Amino acid sequence: MRQKIENFFLWKWLLSMERFVMIFCSIAVIVTIGYVVISRYFLNVNFTASDELLTILALWLYFVGGVYGSYEDSHIKADVLTMIVKGDVGRRIADVAVKAISLAVSVLLALWAIQYLQLAMMLGGKTLILKLPMMTSRLALVVGYTLPVIYNVYHLFISIDNLRHGKISTAAHRENEMQNIAAGGMEE
Repeated sequence: MRQKIENFFLWKWLLSMERFVMIFCSIAVIVTIGYVVISRYFLNVNFTASDELLTILALWLYFVGGVYGSYEDSHIKADVLTMIVKGDVGRRIADVAVKAISLAVSVLLALWAIQYLQLAMMLGGKTLILKLPMMTSRLALVVGYTLPVIYNVYHLFISIDNLRHGKISTAAHRENEMQNIAAGGMEE
């Protein structure tokens, strides 16, 4: 199932767009800061719109990075369950429960983001200096809260599949390896 989804052209396109946005925003932030430094300290010219531009780029970088972290299932977690639940079956059940809760939260956030988008479209507005539409920054938030729903559904299905077939998820597998390394390091 995992291979079918990950080889689907829309899935690949979505991931490539996320990578493109992250790379583009990173380069644009570096170039903008470099331009500000050169213009301010060497040319004695002040680039006053840099704050607006950097804010928009940083928001897109932050939220699309969060979306990509959702795809990789690599967000920072305070996962105490793996220390409490000892058996593989219990860990797989806990993994399904965690993924279901994550999906429910992401759906609520996505609904909120869609309502926010509707409000933002009604309000309109432009930035003070560059006169860019405020939607350029607000849309980053909407994308950042709606796209993780797709990835949370994906990870929930994989966790359910792992539970049914007795496989351990990659995230749980990484956690087991880290616990084994930590336990091995303490024994020495």
